[in-house]
Amino acid sequence: MILNGVCVIWRGSIDLQRLDGMGCLEYDDERAQHEDALAQAAFEETRRRTRDFEDRDRSHREDMEATAGPKPWLQHGQH
Repeated sequence: MILNGVCVIWRGSIDLQRLDGMGCLEYDDERAQHEDALAQAAFEETRRRTRDFEDRDRSHREDMEATAGPKPWLQHGQH
């Protein structure tokens, strides 16, 4: 299970009638590595999609500027 963002394994026993028992939590290194790989993959996918969006946006702005023609609201000498 993940407890406070840390992968752990519960080892112990609980009496379900009395809700009493003993146990401990141990760090789950294997699951933590798996969760870290999933998080890294999601981060990289987000980074790639953001970069693709920025590239498309930049290309669109450049196309718009190239086809816009003169800007009547700018006076001579301003850009």
